Amino acid sequence: MSLRRYIILFLSLVIPGLLPAPGLPPGGDSFTMLKAMREEIVSKDKIQFHMKYSRFKKSLARLESRNDWTQHNRYGYIGKYQFGKNALEATGYGHITASSFRADPGVFSEAEQEKAMDILLRLNESVMKDCFNRYVGYTICDSIRITRAGILAASHLAGTANVREFLESFGEKDAKDGMGTRISDYFSRFSR
Repeated sequence: MSLRRYIILFLSLVIPGLLPAPGLPPGGDSFTMLKAMREEIVSKDKIQFHMKYSRFKKSLARLESRNDWTQHNRYGYIGKYQFGKNALEATGYGHITASSFRADPGVFSEAEQEKAMDILLRLNESVMKDCFNRYVGYTICDSIRITRAGILAASHLAGTANVREFLESFGEKDAKDGMGTRISDYFSRFSR
Protein backbone atom coordinates (compact mmCIF):
# COMPACT_ATOMS: atom_id res chain seq x y z
CA MET A 1 0.00 0.00 0.00
CA SER A 2 1.33 3.42 -0.89
CA LEU A 3 2.07 6.17 1.62
CA ARG A 4 -0.78 8.24 0.21
CA ARG A 5 -3.29 5.44 0.93
CA TYR A 6 -1.95 5.03 4.48
CA ILE A 7 -2.43 8.74 5.11
CA ILE A 8 -5.97 8.71 3.71
CA LEU A 9 -6.84 5.61 5.75
CA PHE A 10 -5.30 7.10 8.89
CA LEU A 11 -7.14 10.40 8.49
CA SER A 12 -10.46 8.69 7.77
CA LEU A 13 -10.14 6.69 10.99
CA VAL A 14 -8.75 9.38 13.30
CA ILE A 15 -10.54 12.58 12.30
CA PRO A 16 -14.10 11.36 13.08
CA GLY A 17 -12.97 10.55 16.62
CA LEU A 18 -11.73 14.10 17.08
CA LEU A 19 -15.00 15.68 15.97
CA PRO A 20 -17.91 16.19 18.40
CA ALA A 21 -20.69 13.65 18.18
CA PRO A 22 -23.65 14.69 16.03
CA GLY A 23 -26.39 16.44 17.93
CA LEU A 24 -24.14 17.60 20.75
CA PRO A 25 -23.49 21.28 21.32
CA PRO A 26 -20.13 22.49 19.97
CA GLY A 27 -17.33 22.43 22.50
CA GLY A 28 -19.07 19.78 24.61
CA ASP A 29 -17.12 16.74 25.69
CA SER A 30 -19.26 13.89 24.36
CA PHE A 31 -18.04 11.39 26.98
CA THR A 32 -18.88 13.76 29.83
CA MET A 33 -22.29 14.41 28.31
CA LEU A 34 -22.98 10.69 27.83
CA LYS A 35 -21.96 10.04 31.43
CA ALA A 36 -24.35 12.76 32.62
CA MET A 37 -27.15 11.26 30.51
CA ARG A 38 -26.52 7.78 32.05
CA GLU A 39 -26.53 9.25 35.55
CA GLU A 40 -29.86 10.95 34.83
CA ILE A 41 -31.39 7.71 33.53
CA VAL A 42 -30.23 5.77 36.61
CA SER A 43 -31.41 8.53 38.94
CA LYS A 44 -34.88 8.71 37.37
CA ASP A 45 -35.21 4.92 37.54
CA LYS A 46 -34.28 4.97 41.24
CA ILE A 47 -36.83 7.69 42.00
CA GLN A 48 -39.53 5.83 40.07
CA PHE A 49 -38.75 2.58 41.91
CA HIS A 50 -38.98 4.17 45.34
CA MET A 51 -42.24 5.95 44.43
CA LYS A 52 -43.75 2.59 43.43
CA TYR A 53 -42.08 0.49 46.15
CA SER A 54 -45.25 -0.90 47.76
CA ARG A 55 -46.71 -1.74 44.34
CA PHE A 56 -43.44 -3.52 43.48
CA LYS A 57 -43.67 -5.63 46.65
CA LYS A 58 -47.31 -6.49 45.98
CA SER A 59 -46.46 -7.61 42.45
CA LEU A 60 -43.56 -9.70 43.72
CA ALA A 61 -45.75 -11.32 46.41
CA ARG A 62 -48.41 -12.10 43.81
CA LEU A 63 -45.83 -13.87 41.64
CA GLU A 64 -44.18 -15.71 44.50
CA SER A 65 -47.21 -16.92 46.50
CA ARG A 66 -50.40 -15.43 45.11
CA ASN A 67 -50.04 -13.02 48.06
CA ASP A 68 -50.52 -15.81 50.63
CA TRP A 69 -48.24 -15.29 53.63
CA THR A 70 -48.80 -18.91 54.81
CA GLN A 71 -47.64 -20.44 51.51
CA HIS A 72 -44.79 -22.98 51.37
CA ASN A 73 -43.50 -25.26 48.64
CA ARG A 74 -41.71 -28.60 48.32
CA TYR A 75 -38.33 -26.89 47.86
CA GLY A 76 -38.41 -25.36 51.35
CA TYR A 77 -39.38 -21.82 50.37
CA ILE A 78 -41.83 -20.17 52.73
CA GLY A 79 -44.16 -17.24 53.11
CA LYS A 80 -45.53 -14.45 51.01
CA TYR A 81 -42.19 -13.86 49.26
CA GLN A 82 -41.06 -17.51 49.27
CA PHE A 83 -37.97 -16.97 51.42
CA GLY A 84 -35.28 -19.61 51.23
CA LYS A 85 -32.76 -20.52 53.90
CA ASN A 86 -30.12 -18.05 52.64
CA ALA A 87 -32.59 -15.15 52.50
CA LEU A 88 -33.84 -15.94 56.00
CA GLU A 89 -30.30 -16.01 57.36
CA ALA A 90 -29.34 -12.78 55.57
CA THR A 91 -32.31 -10.95 57.06
CA GLY A 92 -31.86 -12.16 60.64
CA TYR A 93 -34.59 -14.79 60.53
CA GLY A 94 -32.31 -17.81 60.18
CA HIS A 95 -33.88 -19.43 63.24
CA ILE A 96 -37.06 -20.05 61.22
CA THR A 97 -37.05 -23.31 59.29
CA ALA A 98 -39.36 -24.57 56.57
CA SER A 99 -40.55 -27.40 58.83
CA SER A 100 -41.35 -25.08 61.75
CA PHE A 101 -43.20 -22.75 59.36
CA ARG A 102 -45.20 -25.60 57.84
CA ALA A 103 -46.20 -26.71 61.35
CA ASP A 104 -47.13 -23.16 62.43
CA PRO A 105 -46.97 -20.24 59.96
CA GLY A 106 -47.34 -17.92 62.96
CA VAL A 107 -43.62 -18.40 63.72
CA PHE A 108 -43.02 -16.02 60.78
CA SER A 109 -45.98 -13.64 60.74
CA GLU A 110 -46.98 -11.56 57.74
CA ALA A 111 -45.62 -8.43 59.45
CA GLU A 112 -42.26 -10.15 60.05
CA GLN A 113 -42.20 -11.25 56.41
CA GLU A 114 -42.69 -7.65 55.29
CA LYS A 115 -39.80 -6.53 57.51
CA ALA A 116 -37.61 -9.35 56.21
CA MET A 117 -38.43 -8.41 52.61
CA ASP A 118 -37.55 -4.76 53.24
CA ILE A 119 -34.21 -5.85 54.72
CA LEU A 120 -33.53 -8.24 51.83
CA LEU A 121 -34.31 -5.59 49.21
CA ARG A 122 -31.97 -3.10 50.93
CA LEU A 123 -29.23 -5.76 51.06
CA ASN A 124 -29.71 -6.61 47.38
CA GLU A 125 -29.76 -2.91 46.48
CA SER A 126 -26.42 -2.50 48.20
CA VAL A 127 -24.89 -5.56 46.51
CA MET A 128 -26.22 -4.67 43.05
CA LYS A 129 -25.44 -0.92 43.11
CA ASP A 130 -22.78 -1.23 40.42
CA CYS A 131 -25.23 -3.13 38.20
CA PHE A 132 -27.79 -0.34 38.51
CA ASN A 133 -25.18 2.17 37.40
CA ARG A 134 -23.95 -0.02 34.59
CA TYR A 135 -27.11 -1.61 33.10
CA VAL A 136 -30.26 0.36 34.03
CA GLY A 137 -31.82 1.88 30.94
CA TYR A 138 -30.34 -0.58 28.48
CA THR A 139 -32.32 -3.17 26.54
CA ILE A 140 -31.01 -6.72 26.21
CA CYS A 141 -32.32 -9.78 24.39
CA ASP A 142 -34.05 -7.38 21.97
CA SER A 143 -36.92 -6.61 24.35
CA ILE A 144 -35.93 -6.65 28.03
CA ARG A 145 -35.46 -3.14 29.40
CA ILE A 146 -33.23 -3.23 32.46
CA THR A 147 -34.67 -1.46 35.50
CA ARG A 148 -33.88 -1.32 39.20
CA ALA A 149 -37.13 -3.20 39.87
CA GLY A 150 -36.15 -5.91 37.40
CA ILE A 151 -32.71 -6.33 38.94
CA LEU A 152 -34.15 -6.57 42.45
CA ALA A 153 -36.97 -8.93 41.50
CA ALA A 154 -34.60 -11.20 39.58
CA SER A 155 -32.12 -11.09 42.49
CA HIS A 156 -34.88 -12.31 44.79
CA LEU A 157 -35.67 -15.13 42.37
CA ALA A 158 -32.18 -16.37 41.52
CA GLY A 159 -29.69 -14.57 43.76
CA THR A 160 -27.44 -11.62 43.03
CA ALA A 161 -24.61 -13.71 41.57
CA ASN A 162 -26.88 -15.27 38.94
CA VAL A 163 -28.39 -11.89 38.03
CA ARG A 164 -24.93 -10.39 37.70
CA GLU A 165 -23.98 -13.29 35.39
CA PHE A 166 -27.18 -12.74 33.37
CA LEU A 167 -26.41 -9.04 32.93
CA GLU A 168 -22.72 -9.54 32.14
CA SER A 169 -23.61 -12.12 29.49
CA PHE A 170 -26.34 -9.83 28.08
CA GLY A 171 -28.95 -12.50 28.78
CA GLU A 172 -27.06 -15.52 27.46
CA LYS A 173 -26.76 -17.12 30.92
CA ASP A 174 -30.42 -17.22 31.93
CA ALA A 175 -30.68 -19.36 35.08
CA LYS A 176 -34.01 -20.72 36.28
CA ASP A 177 -35.35 -21.74 39.66
CA GLY A 178 -36.73 -25.13 40.67
CA MET A 179 -40.16 -24.21 39.32
CA GLY A 180 -38.73 -23.38 35.88
CA THR A 181 -38.97 -19.58 36.15
CA ARG A 182 -36.11 -17.86 34.35
CA ILE A 183 -34.31 -14.67 35.32
CA SER A 184 -35.46 -13.16 32.03
CA ASP A 185 -39.09 -13.83 33.04
CA TYR A 186 -38.72 -11.61 36.10
CA PHE A 187 -36.85 -8.93 34.16
CA SER A 188 -39.65 -8.90 31.58
CA ARG A 189 -42.36 -8.61 34.21
CA PHE A 190 -40.61 -5.83 36.10
CA SER A 191 -39.25 -3.83 33.16
CA ARG A 192 -42.29 -1.59 32.76
